[in-house]
Amino acid sequence: MSAPIILATAGHIDHGKTSLVKALTGIDADRLPEEKARGITLDLGFAYRHDEGSRNGTTLGFVDVPGHERLVRTMVAGATGVDGALLVVAADDGVMPQTREHLSILDLLGIGRGVVAITKSDRVDATRLAAVTAEVRSLLAGTTLADAPILPCSSRTGAGLAALSAHLVETVGPAEEGARQRGFRLAVDRHFTVPGVGLVVTGAVHAGTVAVGDRLLLSPGGREVRVRGIRAQDRDAERGGAGERCALNIVGPRLSREDVHRGDWLVAPDLHGPATRLDVRLRLLPSEPGPLRHRTPVQVHLGAAAVAGRVLLLDGTSLEPGAEGLAQLTLDAPLGALGGDRYVLRDVSARRTLGGGRVVDPFGPRRGLRSPNRRALLEALSEPDDARALSQALAGAEGGIDLDHFRHVRNVAPAAEAPLFASADLRVVPGPSGRLGFSGQRLDAVADQLRTRLDALHRDEPDNPGLTYEELLGSLPRMLHPALRPALQAELDAGRVLRRGSVHHRPGHVVRLAPVDVELWEQICAIQRAAGRDQHRLSRLAERLGHEPDEIRPLLDKLGRIGWLRRVSKAYYVLPEAVADLAGVAETVAGEHPEGLLTVGNFRAAAGIDRHITMPLLEHFDAAGFTTRLGEGRRITGNRQTIFTPGEGAAAMGPALP
Repeated sequence: MSAPIILATAGHIDHGKTSLVKALTGIDADRLPEEKARGITLDLGFAYRHDEGSRNGTTLGFVDVPGHERLVRTMVAGATGVDGALLVVAADDGVMPQTREHLSILDLLGIGRGVVAITKSDRVDATRLAAVTAEVRSLLAGTTLADAPILPCSSRTGAGLAALSAHLVETVGPAEEGARQRGFRLAVDRHFTVPGVGLVVTGAVHAGTVAVGDRLLLSPGGREVRVRGIRAQDRDAERGGAGERCALNIVGPRLSREDVHRGDWLVAPDLHGPATRLDVRLRLLPSEPGPLRHRTPVQVHLGAAAVAGRVLLLDGTSLEPGAEGLAQLTLDAPLGALGGDRYVLRDVSARRTLGGGRVVDPFGPRRGLRSPNRRALLEALSEPDDARALSQALAGAEGGIDLDHFRHVRNVAPAAEAPLFASADLRVVPGPSGRLGFSGQRLDAVADQLRTRLDALHRDEPDNPGLTYEELLGSLPRMLHPALRPALQAELDAGRVLRRGSVHHRPGHVVRLAPVDVELWEQICAIQRAAGRDQHRLSRLAERLGHEPDEIRPLLDKLGRIGWLRRVSKAYYVLPEAVADLAGVAETVAGEHPEGLLTVGNFRAAAGIDRHITMPLLEHFDAAGFTTRLGEGRRITGNRQTIFTPGEGAAAMGPALP
């Protein structure tokens, strides 16, 4: 059996929508006593026709919506998430006010497949029928239904019903299969309790699939529920999916009918995210008498929800009739929304439709709405295709894009994430609050900046061994900080940047000290070598050199960066070979301990060093990863040769001076 085709009826009150649905399906969609008493539709009605014996075995499902002007909210709720529309116009009345408003809503909702039924054709002559058909064709011009077939029919006589059914199947067709590959979303338009069954919610499935036993979240409230039963197209089923209308029997801890409201969504847990600031593309209807002003109060209809809010225009302070632009809708209450959702705006008194469009980002920021970076991102996210949207976003986002935000907004299923990222030349890097995506071109540009910065440093400061990671970070704009690590690693892997200890430099860079510094370094080296293991502290070293400590500290720090000295603490700058020798002593002392521990007293006694250098040295071992503190002692946990190989700094940076 082929996938079902779900259609929303639309049209002016008393133009025969419910009678036509009954003639096509045999089902009276008016279920409420008041509807039957008054002869008008007040709430959503549903009817299905199952053609198992037909060539395609097609199921036609009809959402019968009310035509009264005061029930347009209910009409919008029924018209979302359907495959197409059945626009009904009575031959005797012709086009009426709600015909126009319903057509505008279908157009704003992006419903581009449908058929127009000219009902009550048995009541008029051929001339009148031709005139109404021409009037309707003119009305459709410029809308998503501009090419829709227009067919006369009569619910009373049955004339034209067979042709209408055939056109509905051929013209509309079922929903695209791609929508089923996304996370599950159902827009709740009805909820009720059934004796012996429990709470049931119904609605159109906008995306994904659901199966009995699945756990979902009721959004925006956030209540967790479990699916105990499913009816799809009014039949029991094990599964339901996008393009279908489903009734879900749900259960949850202390869940009651009062916990569910029309306008809620049932969603896959990772799609829950109440939204109060929707960044959107907005089109004002050409029929509006004047421009839409910035901060205009409105009613926002999305899915089956209706929420009050305001329009914040991002392009100036007004939007002219027929024009389209970016805007943010600030809502008085949260609702569920994702990128691509269609919405309709009505005036604050809910008397007329103003316009509508498509959600771009349901989690818009409070500030920076009109910044160039934000505008570039919104333009990219306006692209319907995920791959193109991602590529455009990467190209325009200097600081990368939040991949978890993109996946959520676009409802990208986990299985589709890897191929989507691969198609966009995307590099994934850790960000402050999740994963960031950078284009390969952007990381290459960061790498170019790093090489340029190091080249300039080596040229202007030949005695500077290079830059630490933190210093490289400081040379970049904050938004590019997450891009540094992957860009730098690529340069290191390619050999275009080298690293010694904590500093980075370009290949071939040789540190050249100023003559006065060379002379001082020779003295420092001689004094510390003569001291052996018990290296002089800064104050004593300065005294021996005839300088104040603060006078020689900058040179000592520079020598430490080169690798010719090790900065053990603020008070001790030690020759690398002395540190390596003392690390060997530590290994010996620990090896002689029954539990393999290095203790302070045993180490000091074996090394023959002053008590003032003992603790700084042991803490330096900890910081270098050579030892790990355990209670009253330490255990050797690092490789001495790897961590404390003497002479590497001089070899990496140029010839060691004396």
